[in-house]
Amino acid sequence: MREVNQRFSKLDTSSKVLKLVKRDMVLDSLRGASAWLDAAVDGAGVVGKCCRNALYHEDGRVTWLYPNSNTAESISAWLKLGELLGDPTKVDQAKLYADTMLDDTVRGLWNDPAAPEAFGLPWYWTDGGTYSSIYAMRIPIYLSQLYQATGCDRYLSVSDGIGETLLNRMLDSGIVSAAWDPKTGWMHEVRVGARVMYSVATFAKLWQMTGKEKYRVGYDKSVAALLRMQNEDGSFYQQYDPRTGEALDTSIKFHFVAYLLNILQCAYEAMGDTRLVDCGARLADHLCGTFYYRHTVPYCGGTGLEAPDQMEADGSIQDSCNGLLWLFEVTGTSVYRDVALKLWMELWMHQIPQDNEAGWAGAIMRGVTPSYTETLAGVPSNRKHLHFDPTVVARCDIWFVANHVFASERLLQLIGKDCISEA
Repeated sequence: MREVNQRFSKLDTSSKVLKLVKRDMVLDSLRGASAWLDAAVDGAGVVGKCCRNALYHEDGRVTWLYPNSNTAESISAWLKLGELLGDPTKVDQAKLYADTMLDDTVRGLWNDPAAPEAFGLPWYWTDGGTYSSIYAMRIPIYLSQLYQATGCDRYLSVSDGIGETLLNRMLDSGIVSAAWDPKTGWMHEVRVGARVMYSVATFAKLWQMTGKEKYRVGYDKSVAALLRMQNEDGSFYQQYDPRTGEALDTSIKFHFVAYLLNILQCAYEAMGDTRLVDCGARLADHLCGTFYYRHTVPYCGGTGLEAPDQMEADGSIQDSCNGLLWLFEVTGTSVYRDVALKLWMELWMHQIPQDNEAGWAGAIMRGVTPSYTETLAGVPSNRKHLHFDPTVVARCDIWFVANHVFASERLLQLIGKDCISEA
């Protein structure tokens, strides 16, 4: 692994922050996350479903969106909440959510003998009738955790089938096609987002689960593509040509950094490949530089942002906290812990207390931009969470709640290691 970057070491004030983080406040925040997930399940109005987004109105109303969320991280979040809070019903919820995805062969995971080439691809949450490889890549990782918790072989066989689908759509570049439409076939063959490299973690996990050499080959090709895509400064651009791996823009979606760090963590734990740590450290160094300049992490940066990104570009995000804490664990670089703790505290400060009504309680709030008084042209009609509504004051997203659970688990693991106060 490369030498530790000491560029920002003098800016590390984690010794102050560590005195503020207490075990009880982490557990209380996890209870809040659990309460919000319960409300998101109720908001879906269908057994086994869970909404992706909630919009919060100034009069106290909550609008729930996208019940077909198909977000595999939710499975892991419920499993971790069950363990950390001592609540076995969370395991039942994880199983119900996963089984509903598997059983719903249209708005869950595609499974039609007439079109086997798309087996296991999940319905994309926008309800536009397409299926997502990027969402599929995450499913085997979290179904493997559910298999460990339940012993149900179905989760392994479905994961293997998803792996076959993804391998069959791997291009010579090492990048997997991003989406599929039952009417027109494979989509986005000329442009994909950087998070499509979740295939690195998927194939690593499937190789670990099955021992099949084809997944090791897929992993090697994916890693090679990922390392080629990384910029000299450690960052990744947002959009790439899947045929060549060449960047198509100069915008940076810092939201994708969380995906990339999660990818590297999962793959490293399966493969022990130190190139992944090096890649993650370079990426984290760029992220930390941005944080120390802004004292937060924006959703997007760079130039040439498209309309949907412009609607939330300057909003603060904290979803890289889990990945930074992992890098601190494997490298000992305290700057990563410093930024992670400050991001966790930033999120904690904006989490709604549990004594509020259902839907609000435990919500991790993201505000709405005051820069626009109308929906920008180019924002798709099915991206309702980005549409301008003068009554909406904030929103909460399932991705950020799940990743907060992951980061909070890592904070609790630090307790008892003389890193964080027990009190």
